[in-house]
Amino acid sequence: MARGRHPTRIHVEPPSAEVSAKYLWYWRGRDLHNASHNFPPLTSIGIFGNDRALEIDFGCGAGAFACARARQYPNVNMLGIDLSQKPLFCAVQEAAESNLENIKFIRGNFAMMQPLLLPGSVSAAYYLFPNPPRDYLRERANERRRSFLHDIYSALIRGGRFYFATDANEFFKCVRDIARSELLFETHGIENTDLATHYGQIWERHGRAVQSFMIEKKYSHIL
Repeated sequence: MARGRHPTRIHVEPPSAEVSAKYLWYWRGRDLHNASHNFPPLTSIGIFGNDRALEIDFGCGAGAFACARARQYPNVNMLGIDLSQKPLFCAVQEAAESNLENIKFIRGNFAMMQPLLLPGSVSAAYYLFPNPPRDYLRERANERRRSFLHDIYSALIRGGRFYFATDANEFFKCVRDIARSELLFETHGIENTDLATHYGQIWERHGRAVQSFMIEKKYSHIL
């Protein structure tokens, strides 16, 4: 989840059963681990039942960015994934109030959903302002990051893009170096305004430098 406010401090009512059924799925880690074949793939067909372009916001938090994308591009499907429940209640509330038909949210650990990413199925993926970890020097943690970046790249369509942004300098260097040096992805620096989010604006107001990069899949083959 994007940081800035602890989820337990958010005051929001749970969505109604009808609204929840339309917008929110709960995927438990134990079930994903033991029987991932029982879950639909993270594709437009699997989640939305159509073949529109799909964008995924990993760690979507309260869903402001995902909902904004869904409003701006009504012919594109938007999927937000986060582990924290109360922020997702906010996301669902915003989607319902805007009567969005092209967005859904999943509560669950997206690291455990990686096997459900299929090659060439995602047009854009976002990982924006996650909580900066303290384990970026640990090999086991960086192996998970390598796996995540590899699976995301594989899932992108030709011309698809992955965006990463953070205000944590060491974390930025860690993820960028894995992409560049270990996975040989070409990273492109981008303007912060290209990733305008609620949290990004907060950090900039506090004088924190936001750093970001983008990876574009130029070829259709899978690395």
